[in-house]
Formats: sequence, structure tokens, C-alpha cells
Amino acid sequence: MADGFSIMVNKVTASLNNEECRILRYLCTDLFTNSCVEDLRGALLAFAKQRQNQADQCQAGDALLMELMFRMKRFDILKKHFGTNKQQVERILQEGRALSDYRVLMADVNENLEKDELQSLIFLLNSILPKERMARATSFLDVVVELEKLDEVSCDKLDLLEQCLRNIRRMDLVKRVQAYQNRGQNVPCAVTKVQNSFTFTPGKCQSSVKPVRRPQCFSQELKSLKLSVPETGTQQQPAYVEEYQINPEHRGLCVIIDCVGFDGQMLNQTFERLGFRVIFHSLLGLKETQKVLEDLTRNRSLQRVNHFVCCLISRGTDTHLLATDSNSLGMRLEDLRQLFSPNQCPSLGGKPKLFFTQIYRTTEDPLTPSIDDEYIETDGPKCQYSEQRTVPVSADVLWSMCTAEAKLLEGSGHQSVYLHALNTALLRGHERKMPLLDIMTEVNRNVFSHNQQNPEKYQLQLSHTLRKNLYL
Repeated sequence: MADGFSIMVNKVTASLNNEECRILRYLCTDLFTNSCVEDLRGALLAFAKQRQNQADQCQAGDALLMELMFRMKRFDILKKHFGTNKQQVERILQEGRALSDYRVLMADVNENLEKDELQSLIFLLNSILPKERMARATSFLDVVVELEKLDEVSCDKLDLLEQCLRNIRRMDLVKRVQAYQNRGQNVPCAVTKVQNSFTFTPGKCQSSVKPVRRPQCFSQELKSLKLSVPETGTQQQPAYVEEYQINPEHRGLCVIIDCVGFDGQMLNQTFERLGFRVIFHSLLGLKETQKVLEDLTRNRSLQRVNHFVCCLISRGTDTHLLATDSNSLGMRLEDLRQLFSPNQCPSLGGKPKLFFTQIYRTTEDPLTPSIDDEYIETDGPKCQYSEQRTVPVSADVLWSMCTAEAKLLEGSGHQSVYLHALNTALLRGHERKMPLLDIMTEVNRNVFSHNQQNPEKYQLQLSHTLRKNLYL
């Protein structure tokens, strides 16, 4: 056993980078209570040697390594070194597993947190955690280890973590924590049978450092603490808000009109992935654009649509859409919105209507003041919301418009910063089950960051009359 299993341990650990080794050590913390976890190879060998005979030692060691690689999503190692795959290991784990469900959950949260979210989490915990240690924290697991030392978080004590995740608006991770807590297995480090020939008996969840009790409860303090979002001024929403109903099998209709030849196909793919039926038009003139939109408002199929999305990419001004034309005043954006109002399009009454518009400004409309005169003062100057001309008349409307100079289209392979930020945020928000307004906050943050670092500027306008939370 010694030679065969030690060779396997060396192969597996050699395939891991430093961060993956740290995650592996964390996952194994409860198994190696009598070993030095820092000596990863030695701890793995010592764990297997606890079995009575060599056959059980090899089986126990291999099973643990396979479970670790499965949890760390290193399916390539499963295939290369164990000749197995994800599905086969899943079936084995249904019979039993060695790793603590609590530590698997923490590793899962670690994998899904972005760097900016980690910093927000550390900020929320700055009154609890030692600042000098948090200054060196590079991962969520670094934070968890410190919380475990203070006995603020453990396998049966997750209220503080749940509240922090709620405050940074990671409701998908909150639901995972709640699912773990509601299983009736709040001490997941119980004896677990793996395969039919041997049993894992890891110890209770514990830390090698004696817990230090804090003199006060910080969970209550965090409940009233909210993260500010200076770029948009969006306030944290109540925990429970009525939602727009959506059919998972058909999320709605999306019409895309790309009159410049950039980014339309990207949006097409995005909304198809989100489950929308997409109607795509490319390089339409002004009259053709108007006819497509007017015909759409009279289409009876809208009665079966739960959500409507309209994406427009065009040259124009702050107030008018030019499509591919250059010698006309264009179509008023206000008239475009009115086409889908309850009066002119009753089929969409009471349903969310979302407009995402990228305008490449060719001339300044002489009848309206410059957008620079209309900035609302916030902490993020160059990427603002303008209320004038953008407040929808009817309910259940979200209007997001970005303007940029038309000269950007002259560049080879141009890509709209706004539309690409929207594309990324929509897909990530769908995966995380984020409300649409939180998604738009992320879009605004990314565009604002671009404006700070680049000479070409994108101006955003956003308004909405949504009455409920909307999840795409």
C-alpha cells in the first residue's frame, strides 16, 4: 500500500496549484485532527494508515482523494489518475462521504465569490476580525478560518455568514446556506459510510485554536448595516418583495434591431441563453425600423408573452433614433416608448417591458440642452442617471440608454462597453438569481470604471417604473 498510495498522493498533489492545496487542506481539517494538515502528503498517508489492512488502506485513501478532486471540480485528475469520471464518483458519494458537508459548503462559497465581493465581506466584518490578518486575506476561506477561531462561525453556527451574504446581495449563496441549515443535519461531521467495505469516522468540527468569545453579538449589528452603491444610489431592497411571474420554459420575447452592425449577434445569443424567443433585425433604415416596431405592437402573440425586451443599437441623438439614415430628423425615442404603452399595445399591459438602447451620437439635438447640463450629482460623475426625457409614462417599464460618440464606430472591431457589460451582468445575474435592478447596478459600475480609465466616455441614463422584483 505504502508505495502505491504514496505515489498516487504525489501525483495528485503535484497536479494542484498553491491555492488548490490550501482548499484541500481546509476540506480535510476535520479528518486530520491528529496530524499536521500543513504536511499535506503526510496527513493523507496517515489517514489511510488508520485502516487495519492494506486493502482497506488503499481503498480509503483512493476514495478520499476522489472525493476531494470531485469537490474541487478537478475532473481531469479523476480521469487521468483514477480512470473514473464525475458521474461515477457522484454515485459513490450517494452511499456515503468522508468530507464535512459544512466544509464543502464553505469551499463552494469560496469558489463563487468575486474579489470585489470578498472585499465587501471583509468590510462588513471589520469590527469582528483582526485588521492585520484581514489585510493579508486573499480568499473567503481565509476569512472563514478567522471566524472559526473566534467561534463566530462553525458547522452549526452560520447566522452571521448568512447575514453577510445577504448584505452583499448574494441571495444564491444565502439559499445554499439555508438549504444546509434546514436539512436537519446541523452537525455534518457524523460517521459516514463510504462504499460497503469500510467506514470513515472523522471527528467533530473543531479548530486547532481555542475559540475566543466576543463580548457582544455582531449578528444584530450587521442586520442594520447596508453596503452603499454610490454609482447609482440604488438602495438595498427589502428581503421579501413581490416578483413578476415568469415561465421558465419561455421567459418572453426579445426584439433586437442592430442598425450599426456591432454587438447585435452577441445580444441575440445572450437572450437565447436566457430562454427568450428572439427576433433579430440588422441594418434597417428608419422607415423599416418604425414598421417592424409598429407591426410588433399589433401582433397577437404578445398576449402569450410574460416579458418583453427591446434592444436597439443605432446612430442618433440624445432624443432621436436615426437607424441607418443620415439625412432625417429620426424617430423620437419618446414615441418609441409610447408604441408599447398600455394604450397602444394592451397585450403588454401589466407585463415588464425592458428597453436597452445604445445610441452613437452623430449630432447634438439643438432643441434640448446638452446632457452635461443634466447630470444628477452623485459620487460617480461621468456615468450618471438623467431623469429628464427618460421617465417612462406607464408602469412596468425599465429604460436603459447609453450614448457614445459615433466616431467609435470607425475603429476596427468596435465593441460597446455598455452592451458588453450588460451581456456579462445579465448572464451572471441569471446564474446567481439576482434582481434586474441589482444587475443594472453592476452594469453601471463597470461602465463607470471604464470611463475612469479611458478617454472615450459612455453616458448612461436609467429609469424604471417596475412595481415588483424581476428575475431574468
